Amino acid sequence: MLAFALIIASMVAAAAPASSPFVQEGHPMSGTWVGDWGPDSEERHRVVVVMEWTGDALVGAINPGPDAIPMRVATVDPTDWSVHIEADTTDAEGRDVTYVIDGTIDDLGTYNRSIAGTWNAGGTPGDFSITRQ
Repeated sequence: MLAFALIIASMVAAAAPASSPFVQEGHPMSGTWVGDWGPDSEERHRVVVVMEWTGDALVGAINPGPDAIPMRVATVDPTDWSVHIEADTTDAEGRDVTYVIDGTIDDLGTYNRSIAGTWNAGGTPGDFSITRQ
């Protein structure tokens, strides 16, 4: 009977982490982030940002798909959870555009954490807010 109880206890213990709310979900930056950016409250542009922590670098793309904009620089500072991203693309007229994005993670302990800050697109300053999905 004791052996049976030990087997049941070990099975419950092995299954507990999978349903526990304290299970690790990976790096806080990894995931798909959705929101908007714009130069003011009237002109907003929907944006999707996908990021992944590879173990030693943060990589990702802005608006993934056929016209994805790969991140050239992506860093996160865990001392204050600030984020810096740079990416290069071209606009509809074929001119070079550099994105410089700086923000801070809010609600780090939640799954649907957010990042908000400044978004500069080729000299057009604005702000942004994205939430992890």
